[in-house]
Amino acid sequence: MNIFEKLSPEIDPREIPTDSLAYLGDAVYNLYIKLYLFKKTSAYNLHKESQKLVNRKTQAALLDKLLPFLSDGEKTYVKRGINSKGAGKYGNDPAYRKSTGFEVLIGYLYLTNQERLDSLLKGVLK
Repeated sequence: MNIFEKLSPEIDPREIPTDSLAYLGDAVYNLYIKLYLFKKTSAYNLHKESQKLVNRKTQAALLDKLLPFLSDGEKTYVKRGINSKGAGKYGNDPAYRKSTGFEVLIGYLYLTNQERLDSLLKGVLK
């Protein structure tokens, strides 16, 4: 079963500001990772383990792994994220820009194709 099933409302992602898609993608990815790692463990250990996967360097590396498998439309959202105002928050840090592109992709796929999102994340988190 897809963990995202029936969670998102019907929204046209083209109408959402890029930084809002990144914000949504960050929240979705955080939840996905916590559910992915969830075991009978303390909240402290879950937080510690999730931080290894939820940071700009890891997200940038995951985006690099995903790029060959993305459609042109999905790559358009990644580029929107990389070039967004929010991605420039830390100057020209390439990892932060890529991680923002990754988060925009996650937000976009969450709203449009949750099965694809689940499949892509499972593929890169093996």
